[in-house]
Amino acid sequence: MAGAEGGTRPGGGTRPGAGPRGRDLGGRPFPVLTAADPQGQRESLARLREWAEQEAQDAIDWYLRNKRRNRIGSRLMQSLAIALAVAGTAVPLATAASGGSGQGWGYVLLAGAAGCKAFDHFFGLSASWMRNIAVAQTLRGELDAVRLEWAADVLRAGPGGAAASTAGPLDPAEVERQLALITRLVDAVRGQVESEMAVWRAEFASRTRELHDQDASPAAER
Repeated sequence: MAGAEGGTRPGGGTRPGAGPRGRDLGGRPFPVLTAADPQGQRESLARLREWAEQEAQDAIDWYLRNKRRNRIGSRLMQSLAIALAVAGTAVPLATAASGGSGQGWGYVLLAGAAGCKAFDHFFGLSASWMRNIAVAQTLRGELDAVRLEWAADVLRAGPGGAAASTAGPLDPAEVERQLALITRLVDAVRGQVESEMAVWRAEFASRTRELHDQDASPAAER
């Protein structure tokens, strides 16, 4: 795919996703393309490829940032749950051994431990942590695969390929291969994001129903 090199290296002139820190998944502006001449075609293909790689890198960065937040929240809730559960068991035993009464505090601490577990479950901190890792790894693998295929096509073209001339027309088959790789990367990013959103919506709806059912049960008993 030498025709799209146009002075850009694999990954573009700047690191994909090197825009503002904390970039969201809102998407980058679509590049301006022109095909008035072979050089314009090459530059357009290079810009299109860089845009697709930046979109993929933005998604990877977003899921890795989200993974870190969910990991911290999950570990905090799990640690609190363990600490409160241990304290809820130990406090009544210790006070009973010393002749006091700490049964009430034991219930409070155990309720706090259950609340931490419920918080983690309702907000899906632990589950989202694992999913974020999986999505980021999948997108990274797809991005690397596309880059490797692009580089392999450039090397196969050799010194006599389309890259040897910046004025000659592009091989239509070569353009189709480039566009196919770009489309494959864009589709992979969209597919992963849509799939993750569908899972998140389903889990949120399920947790909301659970919470509603738990609220409705005491009312029905009364």
